[in-house]
Amino acid sequence: MPIITRPDGSTVAEAAIPAILTQLGLGYRRVTPPASAALAQVLADRHLGDARISAILDDVAPLLDGDHAGSDVVALFPEASGLADILAAFARAHRHADSETRLILAGGGVFGFVLDDGAQVEITVAPGDLIQVPAGAEHWFRPDTSHPMVAVRLFQANPDWRALYTGTPVQFPETRKLYER
Repeated sequence: MPIITRPDGSTVAEAAIPAILTQLGLGYRRVTPPASAALAQVLADRHLGDARISAILDDVAPLLDGDHAGSDVVALFPEASGLADILAAFARAHRHADSETRLILAGGGVFGFVLDDGAQVEITVAPGDLIQVPAGAEHWFRPDTSHPMVAVRLFQANPDWRALYTGTPVQFPETRKLYER
């Protein structure tokens, strides 16, 4: 089960987690990513590149639903220039017109969501977590920037990565400080 927290820092009881995942329409499972020489190279020299993206996608293909229109690999490094702007964009509440799947390969972070009643929760993700966010789900993402973060992203029908920002204030101080600068 994933770890789910509330804005006050309390953790959701394990028995209540399935109901929250169901309410969000969120798919979540743990997988064991295969060893990937391309991923090891990305982590060693802090460079992604098209050939490595293709190799990583090939390496993890057996773990993923082949029914998707677009895929890419995202790599964030603590020392990257412009990282603050990237984090600010990810950390603002937004939606996508299509469902999105993320497989965390290295590092980790936190996905946040707005529930039906307006309450907010954050779900901690780590290597091997596969999370499926349905189209229209109001969410945000805050990577753990103390380590490189590498993830595969898949969109099911429309490979349009644009975020449709909602303007909803995020209630989690750690996330909010990324875009309130």
